[in-house]
Amino acid sequence: MRIYGFALLPLLAFSGNSLADGFPTEETVRFVLNCMAELGAQTDENLYTCICKHDVIAKSMSYEEYEGAMTFERNQEMPGDRGGFVRDNKLAKEDDKKLQKARIEADAQCPVVKHVKRPPVTKQN
Repeated sequence: MRIYGFALLPLLAFSGNSLADGFPTEETVRFVLNCMAELGAQTDENLYTCICKHDVIAKSMSYEEYEGAMTFERNQEMPGDRGGFVRDNKLAKEDDKKLQKARIEADAQCPVVKHVKRPPVTKQN
């Protein structure tokens, strides 16, 4: 397995896209690394897919909306009054709906590319 985590940091730190979309570089790197882990490995194919997904989501919503949706997603199952504060937050629910829609769009626009190896060529007599 190749490790790309440290290789991503300089790449994303100097990319104009990650600065232009309002998402902090640290969050961009975290998103891409988590996405690659979900896809099963840190490979070039998964790297391109996950960067594409991040770009689609970043174009669909602001970082503040994304942050609200992620907070809602992480904490909506919390029991008691604390959980109620999260579950009853209308703005967070709207942000979550927007994130879910952006994820569907990202999945449609950013297919997971699998590297296909050709079978060895055998000589026929």
